[in-house]
Amino acid sequence: MLARRVALTTMVAVQLSGCVAWRRQEVAPKQLIKETNPEVVQVIRRDSSKTLVYQPKILGDSLITGHPGALAIERLAIPLSDVTAVATRYKHMGKTLIAGLAVLGGVAVYGLLQSLNTNTY
Repeated sequence: MLARRVALTTMVAVQLSGCVAWRRQEVAPKQLIKETNPEVVQVIRRDSSKTLVYQPKILGDSLITGHPGALAIERLAIPLSDVTAVATRYKHMGKTLIAGLAVLGGVAVYGLLQSLNTNTY
């Protein structure tokens, strides 16, 4: 019984972190980065490719970063003329709710199956 409570508590705690989605910003990339100073942005280029840019900064006419990925070391510079849109992360409450309900439903079904699994000798 204790193991079940610990597992349920752990699953609920994980769900509280929430599902993350990307939201396109309507402001110019230069203005967005100067005003909000986001930790990471998703850059959408003219060829529709997407690049995650961590710790973005504007230098001259380019969007630069210290590293393009979580483990990469090289610098990345993207000309602002090549950027069509920028998206930032936000917590998607709908996806979080659905995921949380799915986990709780799974735990409920597991509990029901365990209650039906009684051995009488």
